[in-house]
Amino acid sequence: MTADLRAHIARRLELTEDEVFDGRPLSAVLVASPVAINSIDLLDAFAGALADVGLDDDVELPTMTLDHTAGDVVAALAGQLESAPSS
Repeated sequence: MTADLRAHIARRLELTEDEVFDGRPLSAVLVASPVAINSIDLLDAFAGALADVGLDDDVELPTMTLDHTAGDVVAALAGQLESAPSS
């Protein structure tokens, strides 16, 4: 799940996975992205990636600051999936 999600996030931001998930804060990812202008664009990239992999109904985007990393966001999403009751 996380590998696909990471790929879709990077694609939507028009960056490589390394550029998005190298540990830099989201503020630096925002500056590096040629398509993201503000934090709403980052939110849209994450939400769209969740829809791309079919998880948009299963998790909620966590509230995080631009000081967090993309890895922090994906880890929080993975944590939600792990703690969700199985159907």
